[in-house]
Amino acid sequence: MSLFLLTSAARSPGVTTLAVALALNSTEPSVLVDANREPNQAVLAGYLRGTDPQGCGLGGLLQAHREHRPLVTAWESMLLPLGEHSHFLPGFAHPGMVSLFNPVWPELADVLEADSRPIYVDAGRIGTSGLPAPLIAASSTVAVVTRTTLPDLAALRLYLPQVQEAAGVERVGLVLVGPGRPYGAPEIRKRFDVPIWGHLSWQPTEVERYAFGADPRRRRTPELYRQDVVSLATTLADRHTRRRALIGIRS
Repeated sequence: MSLFLLTSAARSPGVTTLAVALALNSTEPSVLVDANREPNQAVLAGYLRGTDPQGCGLGGLLQAHREHRPLVTAWESMLLPLGEHSHFLPGFAHPGMVSLFNPVWPELADVLEADSRPIYVDAGRIGTSGLPAPLIAASSTVAVVTRTTLPDLAALRLYLPQVQEAAGVERVGLVLVGPGRPYGAPEIRKRFDVPIWGHLSWQPTEVERYAFGADPRRRRTPELYRQDVVSLATTLADRHTRRRALIGIRS
């Protein structure tokens, strides 16, 4: 398995858009999981242009859990097509589902960990209650996505230690959205003493493809955002391989 957890400290730096882009640009079959505990249906309404989940997603897994059916047997039927060789597990269809799902996280984490495909988990904002502990335990990396404005970095200062304590500092890194707007990578790395795994060029027009399902043929700008996404995916995969070697897993 290779499970990559994506999150943010506050505001809306583009975690969901990045998660969609990573899944769609994967060189192998992959899965995007909407594990945001502040439900917003962003992928269904955005990239998938209003697709009806028809009972798929976390809601369906919650029902399977209540019926004492193993999630591993229900897992594949809960996925929707996302791209040519990627799939999507929709998130919560109602805010009331979030607390009901608490006992299901450990089993879901086991299912994700056992899957052979790259799994990109959109965990949304860290929030005061943190991230689901079972997902953190199963993840190879926890990438905290942030813009480089002072309000974003102030929020990062509040919530980053919480994630580092839960995951261990060696599994946590930053992804900068719009580096140099206004603060650059060297300043941020020095201030937070945390590795920067990647950056995403400020390309609002290109981002619309992943956020809203915009027709890529309408774009007239170079694919700078996509290039940054592919570079980040390589970095995450390398860190996953090194971590497995560190803990003695050879295959």
